[in-house]
Amino acid sequence: MKKEILCYGDSNTWGCIPRWKDSLLPSKRYDEETRWPCVMASELGSGYHVIEEGLGGRTTIYDDKEELYKRGIDYLLPCLLTHRPLDLVIIMLGTNDLQLRNQREPLTKERLGNGIDELVKVVKNTDKCGRGNRPPQILLLAPIPIKQALGRTGVYANFGGEEGEKLSRLFPEVYEQTAKKYECGFLNAACYAEPDDGDGVHFSRDSHPRLGRAVAAKVKEMMEE
Repeated sequence: MKKEILCYGDSNTWGCIPRWKDSLLPSKRYDEETRWPCVMASELGSGYHVIEEGLGGRTTIYDDKEELYKRGIDYLLPCLLTHRPLDLVIIMLGTNDLQLRNQREPLTKERLGNGIDELVKVVKNTDKCGRGNRPPQILLLAPIPIKQALGRTGVYANFGGEEGEKLSRLFPEVYEQTAKKYECGFLNAACYAEPDDGDGVHFSRDSHPRLGRAVAAKVKEMMEE
């Protein structure tokens, strides 16, 4: 029986190719040989089935005022039940929480982990989505920090500029605390991936395979415990 893994994230899980210029055309996606969930699946081999569930702009618990369907917590439960039984849920969300348009009040370090905390609780409290009336294991990936781009320079301001960058550099500390609190696996994506110079938010091409291999190693470690 294959082990089922759900990758729940935003555009960096979907595999968005960074753009150097603004465009009204739909985003383009890296191919299956490049995207980190696909690389992870290849590394894991035939005993695993990996489900890619990435959506551009997805937040944890915050409303996108322009596209309300992007609040991650709203779709998480239906997604878990759709793909059950699951052995592992990998969550990498939080970057879009920094977008100023998604905040009714400025995000702070104290509130930075609120969203991921709520998502973890949804998985932990959904026994029916795992095997044997147990919830699946959870692996939290701390998102990479944002940076000022060389291409689409205006993106930086949308994510809070310098303050947003400072907060994004706190993801590893905050998410590791959440992982310990709920006994989840943890990996800092920034150890393997970096934002592209095009927009300062999306993974560079080389980042995807590096992260995919690292996550695969972590998954094997968790599955063998």
